[in-house]
Amino acid sequence: MLEMHGVSRRLASFNDVVPGYIFSGVYFSDRYISTHPHQVKAFLRGLIKSFEFIKAHEEKARSYLPKYTGVTLDVAQRSALRDFRCMGRESLELLERQQNLLLKFGFLEKKVSLKGIVDYSYLP
Repeated sequence: MLEMHGVSRRLASFNDVVPGYIFSGVYFSDRYISTHPHQVKAFLRGLIKSFEFIKAHEEKARSYLPKYTGVTLDVAQRSALRDFRCMGRESLELLERQQNLLLKFGFLEKKVSLKGIVDYSYLP
């Protein structure tokens, strides 16, 4: 985006340096899940439907970006979108690799088990 505005030059994309890095996720507390399981499932169904829409209608999906992000349409049409092939189910191998990077650069003090943290059972 910055390169399109002439204020920088890209030497490599973040994905070139750290392939498949996950920038965001959806989290619910155990308490919320136990008290609102239908809402959690409904939210996740909607999220997956949005992934499916983006995959099937990328240009149309990009046309919504200016309204919700404030970027211009030309920037929205040329900006990178994440890969939606996993449909919300990132591999544990990728998550472990990412955790190792967080440990290496001091963002985590110790390794934690992903069991009990990652639960795809509510995804459609």
